[in-house]
Amino acid sequence: MADIKFKSAAHRDFFLENMMKSRVNDCYHRAFFYVMGIASETRTNINQMFDFKTDCIVPEGMHGGWQTSGTVKVCHLAFNLWNGYAEEGRERFFTPEELFCCEFAPYFMEGIKVRYPEYCRELPTPKQQTDNVR
Repeated sequence: MADIKFKSAAHRDFFLENMMKSRVNDCYHRAFFYVMGIASETRTNINQMFDFKTDCIVPEGMHGGWQTSGTVKVCHLAFNLWNGYAEEGRERFFTPEELFCCEFAPYFMEGIKVRYPEYCRELPTPKQQTDNVR
């Protein structure tokens, strides 16, 4: 977790506060709160997007008047990382092509690393290839 890149101190603080509040420290919660913390609007409206009592996402929050084109992408990725959620009939809005075409893309990649740490390890540096001269 020490290698996670946060967008800001507010992003980091939001992540830590909500991880403490949720009391479940697994890759699903870490990825969800990491991604939801990227934008100030999603931080402010977290209680419309996540029910801490039932420990569940709240898809109805996607239709809040506070949502922007960017925050919708944040929420779509966070929901998808939580449990594979994609709104029925609107699945195309959950594709990488739709989600990653925004300013948050570098942080979305971090969220994916948080969710799938076993698959997102650093690759070893390739060995220098030398051409054998015959």
